[in-house]
Amino acid sequence: MSGHNALNLIDIKPGARLRTNEGAIVELIENPQDGVWLICRYVEHPSEPELVGDDEQTVFAQDIVGLADGHQQGEGS
Repeated sequence: MSGHNALNLIDIKPGARLRTNEGAIVELIENPQDGVWLICRYVEHPSEPELVGDDEQTVFAQDIVGLADGHQQGEGS
């Protein structure tokens, strides 16, 4: 079995919080749905706290390891 996560980033909606492979938490601002890039803002970053704030950052989709909140998007909505 592969270690690749099954999260389909093309379907993730703005507002979702995602965890990166660096242990950072990002909030999705815009999803171009290209499967490559996500436009996010950092909510937490363990090694580069200066990235945290309202500035939009491009995040490489392969750097996303899963949802930060531990539940599937749309649950409880």
